[in-house]
Amino acid sequence: MISDEILLERFNKCNQSIPYQNHGIMPMEAFALCKYIKDNEITVLIESGTAYGYSTEVLGNMFPDIKIITIDIIRNYGQCVQNITQDRLSYLNNVSCVVGDSNKELPKLIDSFKEETIAIFIDGPKGKDAKKLAYKCNEYDNVVFSACHDQMELQGGSYVPNLDPEFCKKYKFLDSEVDLVKLYEPHYKGQTIGEWFPKGMGITFYPPTGYIFN
Repeated sequence: MISDEILLERFNKCNQSIPYQNHGIMPMEAFALCKYIKDNEITVLIESGTAYGYSTEVLGNMFPDIKIITIDIIRNYGQCVQNITQDRLSYLNNVSCVVGDSNKELPKLIDSFKEETIAIFIDGPKGKDAKKLAYKCNEYDNVVFSACHDQMELQGGSYVPNLDPEFCKKYKFLDSEVDLVKLYEPHYKGQTIGEWFPKGMGITFYPPTGYIFN
């Protein structure tokens, strides 16, 4: 297992070299996911919702020794985007792209890796459909956790977490420090989360990722 120092070093390199994709997972959310992947010694990561491939590319670079499978439906973005995304990810030998419905493909993939330690990252479908899929995935003993992105809803002009009690973890971020920093504070070296945000984007808007652990 890699150290927290190496994890942070890799993440900062990825954050500097891979351009942020609008509507993608926020960098500090990506780091939270990476931390959980590392700490739980995940050997297979399955992503539902490839889109433009930003999170897939980050995760593929962060964990070159982990098998990563990403799933999406062509009709969601069109064949052109699908081709561009697959070209974008083609240099990552540990990443495979699957075209299909995650509700059908995820169970088959999980079942095919019975001896592996699996994490699921769901960035599509959204909302209740994401949670339903996450609960379905967590019925398998080889799935350690399922993470659902965009667990926010607009209430009274403000975004609030849209998490039911079965979500035992969620991340939210303070004004100038990341809650997650507490997990690796000795290696933090004075960074602020502003450095992890795309330029021009306020640090108070975030779509937290909800986690369900087995």
